[in-house]
Amino acid sequence: MELKEFTEQVLADFRLRLLRAIEGFSPEELAWRPNVDANSMSFIIWHVSRVEDRWLQRFAQDTQEVWVRDGWSEKTGIAEQGRGVGYTAEQLTQFPVVRGDDLKQYFEDVRKATLTFLHALEDKDFDDAPEREPAPDRPRAISNPAYAGCRIGRMFRQLVAEFNQHLGQIQYVRGLQEGLTNELNVTNPN
Repeated sequence: MELKEFTEQVLADFRLRLLRAIEGFSPEELAWRPNVDANSMSFIIWHVSRVEDRWLQRFAQDTQEVWVRDGWSEKTGIAEQGRGVGYTAEQLTQFPVVRGDDLKQYFEDVRKATLTFLHALEDKDFDDAPEREPAPDRPRAISNPAYAGCRIGRMFRQLVAEFNQHLGQIQYVRGLQEGLTNELNVTNPN
């Protein structure tokens, strides 16, 4: 199996599991937070999409993010400069209730752009190191030696880790809402 094929399969698995995890939830249920210091499913979905968008557009390709290019701020009511990271508890409280369809469509638009980029890669391209910071507006990322010489392959590894971490969080918040009635099978997405 080629690296590109493996990466595409991992992205497809995450997509399927994410969409199944939020299936049937109203905007209010997606916006529910277990406490004032916790993220909602809605915020986590938006965060994951924004992170993928920023990595793939800004870092990997030096192009405008899907978020800005397609006017997702106006569609969702979330500030255009919203990055999806570094939010305070107060900012989380003010995060708007967003329709699940809008969250899914933004995610799908970002994923489509990601797959377009991925399909154009050859295995050797995973070793490319763009001369850009992955998050130039985040001082912590700039000074983090883990990002020095960051390569395209490292970017995809970071995204996979991010996806798995946050899918678990979404499942946990869903479980808190549904209790033991949650019958979502997360081990076999088929």
